[in-house]
Amino acid sequence: MLNDQIIEKLQKSIEKRRETALITITDHTDRRMVGNRILLWNDGSQYHGNTASQCLTEALNLHCLPLMIMKKTKTINFQWGDAIVQCYVELYKAPIHFIIAGAGHVCEPVAKVGKMLDFFVTVVDDRPEFATEERFPEVDEVVCCESYLSYFQHVPITSDTYVLLLTRGHKFDVISLQQLLSRQEKPGYIGMIGSRRRIAGVFEQLREDFPNESFDHIYTPVGIDIGAQTPEEISISIMAEILKVKNQASGHSLSGEVHSLAKLGFR
Repeated sequence: MLNDQIIEKLQKSIEKRRETALITITDHTDRRMVGNRILLWNDGSQYHGNTASQCLTEALNLHCLPLMIMKKTKTINFQWGDAIVQCYVELYKAPIHFIIAGAGHVCEPVAKVGKMLDFFVTVVDDRPEFATEERFPEVDEVVCCESYLSYFQHVPITSDTYVLLLTRGHKFDVISLQQLLSRQEKPGYIGMIGSRRRIAGVFEQLREDFPNESFDHIYTPVGIDIGAQTPEEISISIMAEILKVKNQASGHSLSGEVHSLAKLGFR
């Protein structure tokens, strides 16, 4: 049974979008260790529900951290000293942090679909009349920033951070990308809306500060080609591309293989 401190710390970690593993010792040479629970975070820090399990701190980092990297829930067995240990490692994944910069008309349907996918959605804009909770009641966070520069300088970034730039002008895209490309931490996805002319202008300015950067990891023009015209259609195009990146999928039509088989008579 989980004690109150374990539950409280686990809940706080989930609220802060901090990936956490709940480890339960299910078997041990010393039967008194069975049932002990430990929280493990991906920086190697731990919280032990019982001080008796603290002797396993190093072993848990060695054997359980790799599961967190692989994002797996699994039962593992290992030997530590004279003891044979079995643990159930249950991973509580941090949700994708989906940052939409620019609270214009395309942002609204994109934010709604993001929430449908259980992303933690942040809408950020430097215009108070646009960055309001009344316009985005369903999202997790609405930020009226002083500037995109200051926001992207300080917002926490991980590989589970996805950034979509829907700003009102290429100068704001440049400012945002300059900060994102300068960060040691890299987002899992960066997408930028815009015409080919606007995109060319953005990259031309960025090359002055990042002459060795290929920009291949920036998805622009953003989205998958489905002939999208309306804000709602554009949002589906964008979110389809984001899912393609997240799930490391091809993005091809599923009917393609069936059509190939049909030509062969499904042999």
